[in-house]
Amino acid sequence: MMEYKGYLAAVEFDDSADILHGRVVNSGAYPIATFEATDAKVLRREFERSIDEYLAWCEEDGVEPKPPFSGRLNVRLGSELHAAVAAAAAARGVSINSWIVQALRETAGAPSS
Repeated sequence: MMEYKGYLAAVEFDDSADILHGRVVNSGAYPIATFEATDAKVLRREFERSIDEYLAWCEEDGVEPKPPFSGRLNVRLGSELHAAVAAAAAARGVSINSWIVQALRETAGAPSS
């Protein structure tokens, strides 16, 4: 993953064309930018250029840019799992939100903020 101005990009390698393809992954269902290059340094430069051009276009046209993910996530658990999560959170003396955040951090290997 690459990061620039809060936007994250995933990169894939197309072996048949010897090209690296990148796309922004944290701006909603559709990427705000895609880019490609034949080496990592150029790919990073293309990623940053794509983000800068996207933000400039938004400002020029008076459009609010799609922000990187907000940190809010609505998850449907089902009633049985919801009850189990509530019980686990209560047993630890924390809110359901705090319990879920900690469980996700542990699973995803994400640092505490």
